[in-house]
Parts: sequence; C-alpha cells; structure tokens
Amino acid sequence: MGKQLYLVTNNSTKTFENYCKSTQHSCLNLSSDHIINTIKLITWFLKKIDFHDEVFAIVSDTSRKVLKEAGIQLIENPKVFQTDPSATIREVLNRLSVKAVIVDFDVNCNWSMLALAISCLKRKDVLYIAGATDEWIQASSEIKILGPGPLIHIINTQTGRKPIVCGKPSQNLKDYILDKCNVTDPQRCLFIGDTIDQDMKFASMCGFTKLFVGTGCDTLEQAQKEDDTCPDYYLPTLSQLFYAYNDS
Repeated sequence: MGKQLYLVTNNSTKTFENYCKSTQHSCLNLSSDHIINTIKLITWFLKKIDFHDEVFAIVSDTSRKVLKEAGIQLIENPKVFQTDPSATIREVLNRLSVKAVIVDFDVNCNWSMLALAISCLKRKDVLYIAGATDEWIQASSEIKILGPGPLIHIINTQTGRKPIVCGKPSQNLKDYILDKCNVTDPQRCLFIGDTIDQDMKFASMCGFTKLFVGTGCDTLEQAQKEDDTCPDYYLPTLSQLFYAYNDS
C-alpha cells in the first residue's frame, strides 16, 4: 500500500514487546519505533524540557520500568499501613524533592497516591503531567472499566491545576507525530480509532482523515453529533480493514 503504519495508544500497561507480538497476529509486524504510547510521549517531553529532578508517578509497573530505564528519577509510592492510619497520613505529606507529578492509568491507584499527588501539586513549581485521560476503558468486548480521567478530575479540582497532557488528544502528541512520523500531508494520513473524545478529536486536531471503528465504548451515532468527531469513514470492526490490507 506504500503506507507507514503506526500504533498510537493511550494504553501504557503493555510492554513494547507485547505490542509488537500482538501486531504480528494481524500481519502488521510493527517495530517498537512505530508504537507510540503515553509513557513514550511523557519521556520525550521530559527530555525535551531538560528535566532532571525527582518525579512522583501514578503509573503501571510496566510504565515505571520504562521511565526508570529512560533515566527518570522516580520516588517510591507511599506506603499504606493497614493498622496505623497516622503513619499512612505521614506518607502522603508534601515531598519537597518532587518537582513533577505524572498521572496515567494504574489499576493499583489508591487514596494515598492521590493524596500525595495533590499534596505535591499544591506547589506551583511542580510540573503536572497526565498521560491517558480516558473516562472509560474497554477491557473486553463486553466489559468497560473506569479510566484515569475521573481520578485526574479529582486532582484538578483539589489543586486548581490543569495537567500538561501527553496522550490522545493533545498538542504534545500532535507535535511528536508530525515530527517523528514524517507527516508531510496530514490529509493523506488515515487515523483509525474507536473513541470519540480521544481518537476522533485528535485526528481532527491534526487534520487527518478519520476512520471510526465500532468496537469501543462509543457509537457511530454519537460520533456524528459534532463536526470534530464525525468520521470520514466507518467500519464495524477493524478486522474488515485487515482483510482488505492483506489482500492488497
């Protein structure tokens, strides 16, 4: 087809190796360079601004490993003492060494993590960075679970802060893709997704052609309600596109 393929995802809970293996089943054979997730973008952003201080991160274990390998100094998560609430409270008091807070999807997120994030972000000199902001996540075809979005809203409300977003949709992701993916004509780039607020809105931000797939939390009828989410094309499932791609 003469097209370069990239996977752009708000899911940073899987390793790049797992993503590469899963794309092989679709005969896409993507390398890690062609997989863009929130943690890769956050790492890129921190290096771009020459950040070298300590970070408190509400992220998955997989993401923590990626950040550490990139040289990001992460503090340990606050401890929870089941029989000593006072000790737990001491764990979530302001850490003056922390100069950035990162919030992404973490199924192990708890009260103490949110409390420490809020405590640190009361200081205006602390960077506030968010990865995925999804309200809901499609865990399977029949199950959707709470995403990081509502937890980020709690932090926003309690701190009066808005995060620097490094996921879909965001200006940082747009800048990264236009630079790293050698996009010369945005309209010739087909952006495929199954969410309205993340995929379709991001594609509109970039001027990409939009293909909406009906396998996520949102429906075609919902996507067609607004100009910036209305897709150019629609498929019930992505497998139909793979069949056409493999036959070409």
